[in-house]
Amino acid sequence: MKVYFLAALVTLSLLAVGHGEAIKRSHSVTWGARQFRDTHLERIIINEKSRFMRVVTRNYTFKQQKFYRKITQIVITDQNKDGKGGYAHLKEGGPGTTFAHIHFKSQRNNGLSFIVDIYGL
Repeated sequence: MKVYFLAALVTLSLLAVGHGEAIKRSHSVTWGARQFRDTHLERIIINEKSRFMRVVTRNYTFKQQKFYRKITQIVITDQNKDGKGGYAHLKEGGPGTTFAHIHFKSQRNNGLSFIVDIYGL
């Protein structure tokens, strides 16, 4: 009786741990912090289809045309919540500057789907 109870307890705990890790698999990232009076400078959706046995990459550069505002926060939201999405890396610029260069890279045999929000003063 004790053996069955212990086996059931171990099985349930392993299921709970596995379910908890599934929630944390999003590759969303945030750089900087929003401040009072921030404005939403740009929102762009990055989509790339998957390629068979290939890694998909894409670069995105945020350049301002007329009014050069200082970037305070960049929020990148991964639309693939199951852990199969890609990764975003800030290569140049970012919070504290007026431009940003972001590199997106997918996992092998998967595509990209991100939403990029940029805030600034």
